[in-house]
Amino acid sequence: MPLHAQAIGEPIGAIDVHCDRRWVMSFAAGIPDDSAPFYDTVGHLAVHPLFPVAAEWQLVVMKRTDPSGMSADERRRGIHVAHDLAIERPVRPDETISLTASLLGVGRRRSGATQEVLFVARDTAGDIVWRSRFTSLFLGVELVGEPATLEIDWPATPPRPDTNGPLVATESTVRLVDAHVYSECARIWNPIHTDRAAARAAGLTDPILHGTATLARGVSLVTAAAGVRLDAVTRVDCRFVGQVALGSTITARLLARDDHHLWFDVLTADGATAIGDGLVSINA
Repeated sequence: MPLHAQAIGEPIGAIDVHCDRRWVMSFAAGIPDDSAPFYDTVGHLAVHPLFPVAAEWQLVVMKRTDPSGMSADERRRGIHVAHDLAIERPVRPDETISLTASLLGVGRRRSGATQEVLFVARDTAGDIVWRSRFTSLFLGVELVGEPATLEIDWPATPPRPDTNGPLVATESTVRLVDAHVYSECARIWNPIHTDRAAARAAGLTDPILHGTATLARGVSLVTAAAGVRLDAVTRVDCRFVGQVALGSTITARLLARDDHHLWFDVLTADGATAIGDGLVSINA
């Protein structure tokens, strides 16, 4: 069954997610980010700004309805190709979040159809904690209808300033075990990241690191290089471009900055782009 454009605006599902201390600390450990505030249960326990992707995954795998028209097999062909996270305030340890998802837009590519999902997270008072635009490409899936996206209020994306090369470049080693560690710590499990047989069945040579793991590590590295506190992050936007092999190295590059933004990318060991068009917005 194809992806139907007429489903735009329809709800996909809703769940309550409890962001317990063990989970938020484990998420930081799975990146890995060893910044002390992520483990301080005596003082102020901080939560990594990319933790929302872990909460959203719970709805991705537990969604109660799917108005897209795709079959279960077609949904399994989905590849996460872009993510835009707008943070109203940091997640607080041990709070319960009400998370909803709706179909925001659809598109057409030669390789398949794209689907953009809007996640909205609210606290018990009904206030928004974060929103995100989660874009997937479904390989070999046909789009019925014309590409379209609902217009919503969203932060503008500023143009990147011109610079003479990266301001800072930080190399990081991706261990053979890192996909297993991130899977369990983030509670984001997809067998293509940890099971060679599953990876090969999906057309990969070997398991690869999760895109959100690469993104979270990149954000940690570039904010550290820029001297920016992670609790000051208000937005993370990027495209997932290339695969990161386990047992390799990546390089996070701070490309440009101003008082409110950091522009970055993440390269694989051979210089290919893994994370492109990276943007971190910050409170001044």
